[in-house]
Amino acid sequence: MGKHEDDKTYPVGYKKPPRHTQFKPGQSGNPNGRPKKEKKLLDVLNKEVLAVATLVEPNGRRRKVSMLEASVRHFVRTAAKGDLKAASMVWKFLMLCQDDSEDHLEALTEQLRVIHNSLVDNK
Repeated sequence: MGKHEDDKTYPVGYKKPPRHTQFKPGQSGNPNGRPKKEKKLLDVLNKEVLAVATLVEPNGRRRKVSMLEASVRHFVRTAAKGDLKAASMVWKFLMLCQDDSEDHLEALTEQLRVIHNSLVDNK
């Protein structure tokens, strides 16, 4: 039996596509695979900031906390002492972290870059 004779006897129908449209052996139906997931603000924070640990000594006791927690504590403490830049930063972070289901990674990065540049220029 030749290739063409076999095609004539092959029943085409439900769950039986024509042979010329079937995937060839070793050929994937999705050669590029699943697209990469876009990075979201919380994903980046979880991986880059929350995962990194640091030692702090409140009241003389060493304790291991995340960099994010240490940073937030520092900014809140500084803001409470009357530093307007720290208070502004804490306020902006609170506004960005509201649950509005939007990603603010670019806006946050730009704000941090501006604040960093202003601090570097003042030194």
